Amino acid sequence: MQGMLERLRAQAGSWPTDGTGFLLCEPDADGHRHWIRVPDCEALRHAGRLTAVGFFGRTRDDVDQVPIHQLEAGIVDTLETIPGVLCYYDLALAEGGYGNLILCAAPDAPSHVQSHHLHRRAVELTPSHYHCVRLHNGRVPGPFIGDADLVIERTRYYDFDSDPPWLAVRSLA
Repeated sequence: MQGMLERLRAQAGSWPTDGTGFLLCEPDADGHRHWIRVPDCEALRHAGRLTAVGFFGRTRDDVDQVPIHQLEAGIVDTLETIPGVLCYYDLALAEGGYGNLILCAAPDAPSHVQSHHLHRRAVELTPSHYHCVRLHNGRVPGPFIGDADLVIERTRYYDFDSDPPWLAVRSLA
């Protein structure tokens, strides 16, 4: 997640300054696809303390991932309708699996994502599409344009290959 934050900061200088957004979807030299959506570049650039959510999951090879990808695309297309969400960064790993970093303007913003109808449907599909998932909650204790590191406060671990599914929570704050 820290690497994703650093990549966003490095790119921020090239984003539009007219209140519009930024969209990038391209692979890097290592074969990792970076999909970044910032609905309002100025809002993120001028943001102070940020709330951060991270998702990392190992996908099932024997499942068609298209339904999850379509739901994710729908969420990304409607980011500006979700109060407090400043950025959505999806990283497709060459080895399989995905990582997301969502940056928010306030601690209550992740609850707006959770109540989004497309996100609720994606959560329902998660056990059948992923072997395991890690959900991180944290913060960036300084401005986006700055050098404050991302601080993880809590991680939830889900193992969907167990019956019943296994869950563990680690609080770091």
